[in-house]
Amino acid sequence: MSPVDNLIMYSLVLHGKGSSPSKVEWLWKPLMRFGTVEVPEFEYDVEKGLEMVLDKDFQLVAGHSRGGTVALLAGAKRGLPVIAVSAPTDRILQLNHLSKFPQDSEQGKLFKYLSSFPQSKLIETSPVTYASSLRNVLLIHGEDDDVVPIIHSERLCDEVNKKGNNCILIRLKMRHSPPKHLYGEIDRIIHDWVMKYVHY
Repeated sequence: MSPVDNLIMYSLVLHGKGSSPSKVEWLWKPLMRFGTVEVPEFEYDVEKGLEMVLDKDFQLVAGHSRGGTVALLAGAKRGLPVIAVSAPTDRILQLNHLSKFPQDSEQGKLFKYLSSFPQSKLIETSPVTYASSLRNVLLIHGEDDDVVPIIHSERLCDEVNKKGNNCILIRLKMRHSPPKHLYGEIDRIIHDWVMKYVHY
């Protein structure tokens, strides 16, 4: 499929906290063969980020880490396909996980950040809360992710499938972000999933 002759699908790709569009090239580049891809600077909390995303038009939304959380929430609101990589899907579960780490660690700093929100807000902004509205989801998660444990993707995928919708979970031998040697495999995973499950 030529990206020049088939500018059909409009995709939105969201990076995570403290990241940038260039650092998620491995996520947006595979989608370019299917059409136009927008990758905005995205240093927003989940709630504000969701508001921004819902002001845009797109046929597919993807994200890494916190960007994946927002992508899942937006996909649930719109009933559109979602690709989420290493995404926190239950923010209470994530809070409990992060509480186990030293305060000066990456996880400890994230715990302090999440702790600033009321638990009711964390539940309201957790994708697992809206599992019944997620129609078509690809989750990619590292088996060795110590920032967002893979149980987030496992639980969400189970819930989506229990509701009679479609969720595919791909487990990769990686931590929170994919190493370069997995970029080709991720490209193939995304390509095959879009070709099989996304009607655009």
